[in-house]
Amino acid sequence: MKSSILLNTFGLVQLSIAGYVLEDDYSPSSFLDGFTAFSGPDPTSGFVKLVTMDEGKSTGLISAGSTSVKLASDSTNVTPSGRPSIRLESVKSYNSGLIIADLAHMPGSICGAWPAFWTIGPDWPANGEIDIIEGVNSATSNSMTLHTAPGCSISNSGQFNGLVKTSNCDINASGEGKNVGCQIAASGSNTYGDSFNSVGGGVYATEWTPQGISVFHFARSAIPADIASGNPDPSGWGEPLASFQGGGCDYSTAFKNQTIVFDTTFCGQWAGQQDVWSSDPVCGKKAATCNDYVQNNPKDFAEAYWEINSVKVYQLGDSSTPAPVASSPAAPPAAASSSLAAPAAPSSPASAVPAAPSSPASAAPAAPSSPAPADGSSYATTASMPPLAEPSSTQSLNPAPAIVSPDAAGDEYEPKGGYESMMAGWTTTFAPGGMAAATPAPQRVKRMEDSLSKFEKEEYKRVIDSLNEFESRSPVGRHFRHSHGHRRRQVYA
Repeated sequence: MKSSILLNTFGLVQLSIAGYVLEDDYSPSSFLDGFTAFSGPDPTSGFVKLVTMDEGKSTGLISAGSTSVKLASDSTNVTPSGRPSIRLESVKSYNSGLIIADLAHMPGSICGAWPAFWTIGPDWPANGEIDIIEGVNSATSNSMTLHTAPGCSISNSGQFNGLVKTSNCDINASGEGKNVGCQIAASGSNTYGDSFNSVGGGVYATEWTPQGISVFHFARSAIPADIASGNPDPSGWGEPLASFQGGGCDYSTAFKNQTIVFDTTFCGQWAGQQDVWSSDPVCGKKAATCNDYVQNNPKDFAEAYWEINSVKVYQLGDSSTPAPVASSPAAPPAAASSSLAAPAAPSSPASAVPAAPSSPASAAPAAPSSPAPADGSSYATTASMPPLAEPSSTQSLNPAPAIVSPDAAGDEYEPKGGYESMMAGWTTTFAPGGMAAATPAPQRVKRMEDSLSKFEKEEYKRVIDSLNEFESRSPVGRHFRHSHGHRRRQVYA
Protein backbone atom coordinates (compact mmCIF):
# COMPACT_ATOMS: atom_id res chain seq x y z
CA MET A 1 0.00 0.00 0.00
CA LYS A 2 2.64 2.47 1.07
CA SER A 3 4.84 1.66 -1.91
CA SER A 4 1.92 2.24 -4.28
CA ILE A 5 1.17 5.56 -2.65
CA LEU A 6 4.74 6.75 -2.90
CA LEU A 7 5.05 5.59 -6.50
CA ASN A 8 1.95 7.49 -7.58
CA THR A 9 3.03 10.57 -5.64
CA PHE A 10 6.43 10.65 -7.29
CA GLY A 11 4.80 9.93 -10.64
CA LEU A 12 2.70 13.06 -10.21
CA VAL A 13 5.83 15.14 -9.72
CA GLN A 14 7.49 13.58 -12.73
CA LEU A 15 4.50 14.40 -14.92
CA SER A 16 4.27 17.94 -13.63
CA ILE A 17 7.92 18.93 -13.78
CA ALA A 18 8.55 17.10 -17.07
CA GLY A 19 7.30 20.19 -18.92
CA TYR A 20 7.78 19.91 -22.66
CA VAL A 21 8.07 16.46 -24.21
CA LEU A 22 9.14 15.70 -27.77
CA GLU A 23 6.32 15.19 -30.26
CA ASP A 24 8.11 15.32 -33.62
CA ASP A 25 11.81 15.21 -34.49
CA TYR A 26 12.66 16.41 -38.00
CA SER A 27 16.27 15.26 -38.10
CA PRO A 28 18.36 14.89 -41.28
CA SER A 29 17.69 11.17 -41.79
CA SER A 30 13.91 11.67 -41.92
CA PHE A 31 13.52 15.41 -42.48
CA LEU A 32 12.38 15.25 -46.09
CA ASP A 33 9.80 12.55 -45.27
CA GLY A 34 8.01 15.07 -43.07
CA PHE A 35 7.81 17.83 -45.70
CA THR A 36 6.38 18.42 -49.15
CA ALA A 37 7.68 20.85 -51.77
CA PHE A 38 5.30 23.58 -52.92
CA SER A 39 5.87 24.22 -56.63
CA GLY A 40 2.99 26.45 -57.64
CA PRO A 41 3.12 30.19 -58.37
CA ASP A 42 4.68 32.08 -55.46
CA PRO A 43 1.84 33.54 -53.33
CA THR A 44 4.04 36.59 -52.60
CA SER A 45 4.53 37.34 -56.32
CA GLY A 46 8.23 36.62 -56.12
CA PHE A 47 10.63 36.50 -59.05
CA VAL A 48 11.18 32.81 -58.41
CA LYS A 49 10.53 29.35 -59.84
CA LEU A 50 9.64 27.04 -56.96
CA VAL A 51 10.63 23.48 -57.85
CA THR A 52 9.24 20.08 -56.89
CA MET A 53 10.97 17.74 -54.45
CA ASP A 54 12.23 15.54 -57.29
CA GLU A 55 13.51 18.53 -59.27
CA GLY A 56 15.20 19.89 -56.18
CA LYS A 57 16.99 16.61 -55.50
CA SER A 58 18.02 16.06 -59.11
CA THR A 59 19.47 19.57 -59.47
CA GLY A 60 21.16 19.56 -56.06
CA LEU A 61 18.98 22.30 -54.63
CA ILE A 62 17.73 19.81 -52.01
CA SER A 63 20.20 17.49 -50.29
CA ALA A 64 20.27 15.57 -47.04
CA GLY A 65 23.47 14.50 -45.28
CA SER A 66 24.12 12.72 -42.03
CA THR A 67 24.12 15.91 -39.96
CA SER A 68 22.04 18.46 -41.89
CA VAL A 69 19.61 19.15 -44.71
CA LYS A 70 20.42 21.81 -47.31
CA LEU A 71 17.82 23.84 -49.23
CA ALA A 72 19.53 25.99 -51.85
CA SER A 73 18.71 28.35 -54.70
CA ASP A 74 20.12 28.31 -58.22
CA SER A 75 23.48 30.14 -58.30
CA THR A 76 24.62 29.09 -61.77
CA ASN A 77 22.24 30.37 -64.41
CA VAL A 78 20.85 33.65 -65.71
CA THR A 79 17.12 33.23 -65.10
CA PRO A 80 14.74 35.39 -67.18
CA SER A 81 11.69 33.61 -65.72
CA GLY A 82 12.71 33.71 -62.09
CA ARG A 83 15.43 32.06 -60.01
CA PRO A 84 14.80 28.39 -59.09
CA SER A 85 14.43 27.89 -55.36
CA ILE A 86 12.75 25.80 -52.66
CA ARG A 87 9.66 26.08 -50.48
CA LEU A 88 9.09 23.14 -48.11
CA GLU A 89 5.96 22.74 -45.97
CA SER A 90 5.48 20.22 -43.16
CA VAL A 91 2.99 17.42 -43.74
CA LYS A 92 1.79 17.70 -40.16
CA SER A 93 0.12 20.77 -38.67
CA TYR A 94 0.06 22.04 -35.08
CA ASN A 95 -2.20 23.95 -32.72
CA SER A 96 0.31 24.75 -29.99
CA GLY A 97 3.79 23.79 -28.93
CA LEU A 98 7.45 24.65 -28.69
CA ILE A 99 9.18 24.64 -32.09
CA ILE A 100 12.98 24.52 -31.87
CA ALA A 101 15.03 24.91 -35.06
CA ASP A 102 18.79 24.36 -35.01
CA LEU A 103 20.21 26.08 -38.07
CA ALA A 104 23.82 25.92 -39.22
CA HIS A 105 23.18 28.50 -41.97
CA MET A 106 20.41 30.63 -43.41
CA PRO A 107 20.32 32.62 -46.65
CA GLY A 108 22.70 35.53 -46.31
CA SER A 109 22.03 39.26 -46.47
CA ILE A 110 21.74 39.13 -50.25
CA CYS A 111 20.12 41.77 -52.44
CA GLY A 112 16.84 40.46 -53.82
CA ALA A 113 16.59 37.54 -51.37
CA TRP A 114 13.55 37.11 -49.12
CA PRO A 115 14.05 34.01 -46.95
CA ALA A 116 11.67 32.97 -44.19
CA PHE A 117 11.12 30.29 -41.56
CA TRP A 118 7.47 30.48 -40.59
CA THR A 119 4.15 28.74 -39.98
CA ILE A 120 0.78 29.24 -41.65
CA GLY A 121 -2.77 27.90 -41.34
CA PRO A 122 -4.85 26.50 -44.23
CA ASP A 123 -7.40 29.33 -44.22
CA TRP A 124 -5.34 32.52 -44.42
CA PRO A 125 -5.62 34.93 -42.69
CA ALA A 126 -8.38 33.41 -40.50
CA ASN A 127 -5.99 30.68 -39.27
CA GLY A 128 -3.07 33.06 -38.90
CA GLU A 129 0.61 33.18 -39.81
CA ILE A 130 3.68 33.24 -37.54
CA ASP A 131 6.89 34.58 -39.12
CA ILE A 132 9.76 33.36 -36.95
CA ILE A 133 12.71 34.37 -39.17
CA GLU A 134 12.25 36.84 -42.01
CA GLY A 135 14.08 39.65 -43.74
CA VAL A 136 14.93 41.06 -47.14
CA ASN A 137 17.88 42.33 -49.13
CA SER A 138 20.91 43.44 -47.07
CA ALA A 139 19.23 43.20 -43.63
CA THR A 140 21.29 41.74 -40.78
CA SER A 141 18.63 41.66 -38.04
CA ASN A 142 15.50 39.54 -37.84
CA SER A 143 11.88 40.67 -38.15
CA MET A 144 9.23 38.57 -36.35
CA THR A 145 5.61 39.11 -37.37
CA LEU A 146 2.08 37.78 -36.86
CA HIS A 147 -0.57 38.08 -39.57
CA THR A 148 -4.22 37.55 -38.63
CA ALA A 149 -7.84 38.38 -39.38
CA PRO A 150 -9.40 41.36 -37.54
CA GLY A 151 -9.47 41.37 -33.75
CA CYS A 152 -5.89 40.53 -32.87
CA SER A 153 -3.30 43.01 -31.62
CA ILE A 154 -0.42 42.97 -29.15
CA SER A 155 0.61 45.05 -26.16
CA ASN A 156 4.15 46.02 -25.28
CA SER A 157 4.86 44.29 -21.98
CA GLY A 158 8.51 45.30 -22.05
CA GLN A 159 9.42 41.71 -21.15
CA PHE A 160 11.37 41.05 -24.34
CA ASN A 161 14.37 42.68 -25.95
CA GLY A 162 13.00 43.39 -29.43
CA LEU A 163 11.38 46.59 -30.67
CA VAL A 164 7.67 46.79 -31.52
CA LYS A 165 7.26 48.23 -35.01
CA THR A 166 3.52 47.70 -35.45
CA SER A 167 0.95 46.40 -32.94
CA ASN A 168 -2.15 45.48 -34.96
CA CYS A 169 -1.90 41.96 -36.38
CA ASP A 170 -4.83 42.40 -38.79
CA ILE A 171 -3.55 42.28 -42.37
CA ASN A 172 -5.96 45.10 -43.23
CA ALA A 173 -5.33 47.25 -40.15
CA SER A 174 -6.08 50.92 -40.56
CA GLY A 175 -2.95 53.06 -40.62
CA GLU A 176 -0.66 50.20 -41.55
CA GLY A 177 0.43 49.05 -44.97
CA LYS A 178 -1.20 46.10 -46.70
CA ASN A 179 -0.43 42.84 -44.89
CA VAL A 180 2.04 44.40 -42.46
CA GLY A 181 0.73 42.61 -39.37
CA CYS A 182 2.15 43.11 -35.88
CA GLN A 183 5.92 43.16 -36.05
CA ILE A 184 8.75 43.03 -33.52
CA ALA A 185 12.25 43.71 -34.80
CA ALA A 186 15.30 42.10 -33.19
CA SER A 187 17.53 44.56 -31.38
CA GLY A 188 20.47 42.21 -30.85
CA SER A 189 23.18 41.03 -33.22
CA ASN A 190 23.65 37.72 -35.03
CA THR A 191 19.93 37.18 -35.55
CA TYR A 192 19.65 37.14 -39.35
CA GLY A 193 21.54 36.67 -42.61
CA ASP A 194 25.28 37.30 -42.70
CA SER A 195 25.48 38.13 -38.99
CA PHE A 196 23.69 34.89 -38.06
CA ASN A 197 25.97 32.82 -40.28
CA SER A 198 29.15 34.51 -39.04
CA VAL A 199 28.83 32.82 -35.62
CA GLY A 200 27.97 29.36 -36.92
CA GLY A 201 24.23 29.88 -36.91
CA GLY A 202 22.25 29.01 -33.83
CA VAL A 203 18.83 28.10 -32.49
CA TYR A 204 15.42 29.72 -32.79
CA ALA A 205 12.79 28.51 -30.33
CA THR A 206 9.14 29.55 -30.66
CA GLU A 207 6.76 28.90 -27.76
CA TRP A 208 3.08 29.06 -28.71
CA THR A 209 0.44 28.81 -25.99
CA PRO A 210 -3.12 30.17 -25.66
CA GLN A 211 -1.62 33.13 -23.77
CA GLY A 212 0.84 34.23 -26.44
CA ILE A 213 3.74 33.51 -28.76
CA SER A 214 7.37 34.08 -27.78
CA VAL A 215 10.45 33.79 -30.00
CA PHE A 216 13.86 33.06 -28.49
CA HIS A 217 17.21 33.21 -30.27
CA PHE A 218 20.51 31.69 -29.17
CA ALA A 219 23.81 32.01 -31.02
CA ARG A 220 25.74 28.79 -31.51
CA SER A 221 27.96 29.39 -28.47
CA ALA A 222 25.03 30.25 -26.18
CA ILE A 223 22.53 27.42 -26.75
CA PRO A 224 21.04 26.41 -23.37
CA ALA A 225 22.05 23.01 -22.06
CA ASP A 226 18.42 21.95 -21.67
CA ILE A 227 17.85 22.43 -25.41
CA ALA A 228 20.97 20.43 -26.24
CA SER A 229 19.86 17.63 -23.91
CA GLY A 230 16.33 17.48 -25.32
CA ASN A 231 14.66 18.77 -22.16
CA PRO A 232 13.80 22.40 -23.05
CA ASP A 233 12.58 24.68 -20.27
CA PRO A 234 11.75 28.20 -21.55
CA SER A 235 11.30 29.49 -17.99
CA GLY A 236 15.08 29.46 -17.59
CA TRP A 237 16.02 31.15 -20.87
CA GLY A 238 15.64 34.77 -19.88
CA GLU A 239 13.86 37.36 -21.99
CA PRO A 240 12.76 36.30 -25.48
CA LEU A 241 13.66 38.19 -28.61
CA ALA A 242 9.95 38.83 -29.15
CA SER A 243 6.80 38.24 -27.10
CA PHE A 244 3.39 38.62 -28.72
CA GLN A 245 0.83 38.90 -25.91
CA GLY A 246 -2.24 40.84 -24.78
CA GLY A 247 -4.19 43.19 -26.97
CA GLY A 248 -7.32 41.07 -26.81
CA CYS A 249 -5.89 38.29 -28.97
CA ASP A 250 -6.84 34.67 -28.30
CA TYR A 251 -3.80 32.82 -29.60
CA SER A 252 -5.55 29.46 -29.58
CA THR A 253 -8.23 30.62 -32.03
CA ALA A 254 -6.35 33.21 -34.10
CA PHE A 255 -3.74 30.57 -35.02
CA LYS A 256 -4.86 27.10 -36.04
CA ASN A 257 -3.49 24.08 -37.89
CA GLN A 258 -0.12 25.68 -38.54
CA THR A 259 2.26 23.98 -40.95
CA ILE A 260 6.01 24.69 -40.72
CA VAL A 261 7.55 26.36 -43.78
CA PHE A 262 11.10 27.02 -45.02
CA ASP A 263 11.42 29.02 -48.22
CA THR A 264 13.59 31.44 -50.13
CA THR A 265 11.88 33.67 -52.64
CA PHE A 266 13.15 36.76 -54.45
CA CYS A 267 11.85 40.29 -54.89
CA GLY A 268 8.06 40.07 -54.77
CA GLN A 269 5.75 42.06 -52.51
CA TRP A 270 8.41 43.04 -49.97
CA ALA A 271 12.00 42.79 -51.23
CA GLY A 272 10.93 43.87 -54.70
CA GLN A 273 8.89 46.93 -53.76
CA GLN A 274 10.56 49.79 -55.58
CA ASP A 275 10.77 52.03 -52.53
CA VAL A 276 12.23 49.18 -50.45
CA TRP A 277 14.77 48.32 -53.13
CA SER A 278 15.79 51.90 -53.85
CA SER A 279 16.13 52.83 -50.18
CA ASP A 280 18.41 49.89 -49.36
CA PRO A 281 21.90 51.41 -48.98
CA VAL A 282 23.54 48.40 -50.65
CA CYS A 283 21.04 47.03 -53.13
CA GLY A 284 19.71 50.26 -54.60
CA LYS A 285 23.14 50.90 -56.13
CA LYS A 286 23.45 47.50 -57.82
CA ALA A 287 20.56 47.59 -60.31
CA ALA A 288 17.53 49.65 -61.25
CA THR A 289 15.10 46.97 -60.08
CA CYS A 290 15.18 43.90 -57.90
CA ASN A 291 14.12 41.59 -60.74
CA ASP A 292 16.97 42.82 -62.96
CA TYR A 293 19.52 42.08 -60.28
CA VAL A 294 18.20 38.61 -59.40
CA GLN A 295 17.95 37.57 -63.03
CA ASN A 296 21.47 38.52 -64.08
CA ASN A 297 23.76 37.84 -61.11
CA PRO A 298 23.61 34.10 -60.37
CA LYS A 299 26.92 33.86 -58.49
CA ASP A 300 25.69 36.34 -55.90
CA PHE A 301 23.19 33.72 -54.71
CA ALA A 302 25.68 31.05 -53.71
CA GLU A 303 24.93 31.84 -50.04
CA ALA A 304 21.15 31.80 -50.50
CA TYR A 305 20.64 28.47 -48.76
CA TRP A 306 19.27 26.99 -45.55
CA GLU A 307 21.31 24.37 -43.72
CA ILE A 308 19.09 22.76 -41.12
CA ASN A 309 20.51 20.55 -38.38
CA SER A 310 17.09 19.74 -36.94
CA VAL A 311 13.60 20.98 -36.19
CA LYS A 312 11.94 19.58 -33.07
CA VAL A 313 8.38 20.14 -31.92
CA TYR A 314 7.55 19.71 -28.24
CA GLN A 315 4.23 19.73 -26.40
CA LEU A 316 3.49 20.19 -22.71
CA GLY A 317 3.66 16.74 -21.22
CA ASP A 318 0.76 17.06 -18.80
CA SER A 319 -1.73 18.33 -21.34
CA SER A 320 -0.88 16.82 -24.71
CA THR A 321 0.32 13.37 -23.72
CA PRO A 322 -2.28 10.91 -22.46
CA ALA A 323 -1.46 9.61 -19.01
CA PRO A 324 0.04 6.12 -18.85
CA VAL A 325 -2.35 3.52 -17.43
CA ALA A 326 -1.11 0.68 -15.27
CA SER A 327 -1.95 -2.87 -16.31
CA SER A 328 -4.53 -4.13 -13.86
CA PRO A 329 -7.35 -6.68 -13.94
CA ALA A 330 -9.57 -4.42 -11.84
CA ALA A 331 -9.99 -0.66 -11.55
CA PRO A 332 -11.74 1.46 -8.93
CA PRO A 333 -14.62 3.71 -9.93
CA ALA A 334 -13.86 6.87 -11.91
CA ALA A 335 -13.68 10.25 -10.20
CA ALA A 336 -17.08 11.81 -9.65
CA SER A 337 -16.19 15.31 -10.82
CA SER A 338 -14.29 15.82 -14.06
CA SER A 339 -13.86 19.48 -13.21
CA LEU A 340 -10.99 18.54 -10.92
CA ALA A 341 -8.76 17.40 -13.77
CA ALA A 342 -6.68 19.77 -15.90
CA PRO A 343 -8.24 20.44 -19.34
CA ALA A 344 -7.25 17.90 -21.96
CA ALA A 345 -5.58 18.95 -25.21
CA PRO A 346 -7.31 18.11 -28.52
CA SER A 347 -6.77 14.54 -29.55
CA SER A 348 -3.87 14.04 -31.91
CA PRO A 349 -3.33 10.59 -33.48
CA ALA A 350 0.35 11.32 -33.99
CA SER A 351 0.96 12.17 -30.37
CA ALA A 352 -1.28 9.61 -28.73
CA VAL A 353 0.40 7.07 -26.50
CA PRO A 354 -0.47 3.50 -27.46
CA ALA A 355 -1.61 1.32 -24.59
CA ALA A 356 0.71 -1.53 -23.62
CA PRO A 357 -0.80 -5.01 -23.74
CA SER A 358 -1.72 -6.47 -20.40
CA SER A 359 0.93 -8.81 -19.07
CA PRO A 360 -0.29 -11.65 -16.82
CA ALA A 361 3.13 -11.92 -15.19
CA SER A 362 3.18 -8.30 -14.19
CA ALA A 363 -0.47 -7.58 -13.50
CA ALA A 364 -1.22 -6.12 -10.10
CA PRO A 365 -3.57 -8.12 -7.86
CA ALA A 366 -7.19 -7.02 -8.02
CA ALA A 367 -8.35 -4.76 -5.24
CA PRO A 368 -11.40 -5.91 -3.35
CA SER A 369 -14.42 -3.70 -3.64
CA SER A 370 -14.80 -1.09 -0.97
CA PRO A 371 -17.52 1.40 -0.12
CA ALA A 372 -17.33 4.98 -1.34
CA PRO A 373 -15.87 7.57 1.05
CA ALA A 374 -18.15 8.79 3.79
CA ASP A 375 -18.30 12.27 2.29
CA GLY A 376 -20.13 10.91 -0.74
CA SER A 377 -17.26 11.41 -3.20
CA SER A 378 -15.64 8.76 -5.32
CA TYR A 379 -12.00 8.29 -6.18
CA ALA A 380 -9.77 7.06 -8.96
CA THR A 381 -6.25 5.70 -9.25
CA THR A 382 -3.93 4.54 -12.01
CA ALA A 383 -3.01 1.33 -10.19
CA SER A 384 -5.02 -1.16 -8.18
CA MET A 385 -4.79 -0.51 -4.47
CA PRO A 386 -4.65 -3.53 -2.17
CA PRO A 387 -6.37 -3.33 1.21
CA LEU A 388 -4.70 -1.06 3.72
CA ALA A 389 -2.27 -3.11 5.79
CA GLU A 390 -1.15 -2.22 9.24
CA PRO A 391 2.24 -0.45 9.30
CA SER A 392 5.29 -2.62 9.38
CA SER A 393 8.81 -1.60 10.28
CA THR A 394 10.07 -3.72 7.40
CA GLN A 395 8.08 -1.88 4.72
CA SER A 396 10.43 -0.24 2.23
CA LEU A 397 10.18 2.61 -0.25
CA ASN A 398 10.61 0.24 -3.21
CA PRO A 399 7.42 -0.17 -5.25
CA ALA A 400 6.14 -3.65 -5.91
CA PRO A 401 7.49 -4.90 -9.25
CA ALA A 402 3.96 -5.99 -10.20
CA ILE A 403 3.03 -2.34 -10.81
CA VAL A 404 3.76 -1.39 -14.40
CA SER A 405 2.95 1.48 -16.73
CA PRO A 406 3.31 1.82 -20.53
CA ASP A 407 5.50 4.47 -22.10
CA ALA A 408 5.06 6.07 -25.52
CA ALA A 409 6.62 3.09 -27.31
CA GLY A 410 4.37 0.56 -25.61
CA ASP A 411 7.12 -0.69 -23.30
CA GLU A 412 6.66 -1.25 -19.60
CA TYR A 413 8.40 0.15 -16.56
CA GLU A 414 9.20 -2.16 -13.68
CA PRO A 415 10.35 0.18 -10.93
CA LYS A 416 13.21 -1.28 -8.96
CA GLY A 417 13.12 1.21 -6.11
CA GLY A 418 14.67 4.54 -5.24
CA TYR A 419 13.82 8.09 -6.15
CA GLU A 420 14.70 8.05 -9.85
CA SER A 421 12.78 4.87 -10.68
CA MET A 422 9.68 6.16 -8.95
CA MET A 423 9.88 9.37 -11.01
CA ALA A 424 9.55 7.44 -14.29
CA GLY A 425 6.35 6.89 -16.23
CA TRP A 426 3.64 7.46 -13.64
CA THR A 427 0.67 9.72 -13.09
CA THR A 428 -2.27 10.21 -10.78
CA THR A 429 -5.69 11.84 -10.62
CA PHE A 430 -7.53 13.92 -8.07
CA ALA A 431 -10.99 13.68 -6.52
CA PRO A 432 -12.86 15.02 -3.49
CA GLY A 433 -11.35 13.75 -0.28
CA GLY A 434 -7.69 14.20 -1.14
CA MET A 435 -5.21 12.72 -3.57
CA ALA A 436 -7.13 9.87 -5.15
CA ALA A 437 -4.12 7.78 -6.11
CA ALA A 438 -2.98 7.84 -2.52
CA THR A 439 -6.12 7.16 -0.58
CA PRO A 440 -9.92 7.07 -0.72
CA ALA A 441 -10.44 8.90 2.56
CA PRO A 442 -8.56 11.30 4.87
CA GLN A 443 -8.33 8.78 7.72
CA ARG A 444 -6.33 6.47 5.47
CA VAL A 445 -3.91 9.31 4.70
CA LYS A 446 -3.36 9.80 8.39
CA ARG A 447 -2.71 6.13 9.01
CA MET A 448 -0.32 5.99 6.05
CA GLU A 449 1.63 9.08 7.18
CA ASP A 450 1.98 7.71 10.72
CA SER A 451 3.69 4.63 9.30
CA LEU A 452 6.31 6.45 7.22
CA SER A 453 9.96 6.17 8.09
CA LYS A 454 12.10 9.28 8.47
CA PHE A 455 13.62 8.68 5.03
CA GLU A 456 10.22 8.32 3.39
CA LYS A 457 8.97 11.52 4.98
CA GLU A 458 12.04 13.30 3.62
CA GLU A 459 11.22 11.95 0.18
CA TYR A 460 7.66 13.25 0.48
CA LYS A 461 9.08 16.67 1.33
CA ARG A 462 11.23 16.56 -1.80
CA VAL A 463 8.13 15.78 -3.84
CA ILE A 464 6.23 18.77 -2.50
CA ASP A 465 9.24 21.09 -2.80
CA SER A 466 9.57 20.08 -6.45
CA LEU A 467 5.88 20.76 -7.06
CA ASN A 468 6.11 24.17 -5.42
CA GLU A 469 9.09 25.10 -7.59
CA PHE A 470 7.32 23.91 -10.73
CA GLU A 471 4.15 25.82 -9.87
CA SER A 472 6.06 29.05 -9.43
CA ARG A 473 7.94 28.79 -12.73
CA SER A 474 5.47 28.06 -15.50
CA PRO A 475 1.88 28.73 -16.67
CA VAL A 476 1.10 25.02 -16.42
CA GLY A 477 2.36 25.03 -12.85
CA ARG A 478 0.16 27.97 -11.97
CA HIS A 479 -2.84 26.16 -13.47
CA PHE A 480 -1.93 23.08 -11.45
CA ARG A 481 -1.70 25.11 -8.23
CA HIS A 482 -5.05 26.75 -8.93
CA SER A 483 -6.77 23.44 -9.73
CA HIS A 484 -5.20 21.04 -7.25
CA GLY A 485 -2.88 22.82 -4.85
CA HIS A 486 -5.42 23.15 -2.04
CA ARG A 487 -5.93 19.39 -2.00
CA ARG A 488 -2.22 18.74 -1.71
CA ARG A 489 -1.94 21.19 1.13
CA GLN A 490 -4.91 19.50 2.85
CA VAL A 491 -3.26 16.10 2.60
CA TYR A 492 0.26 17.09 3.56
CA ALA A 493 -0.33 19.95 6.00
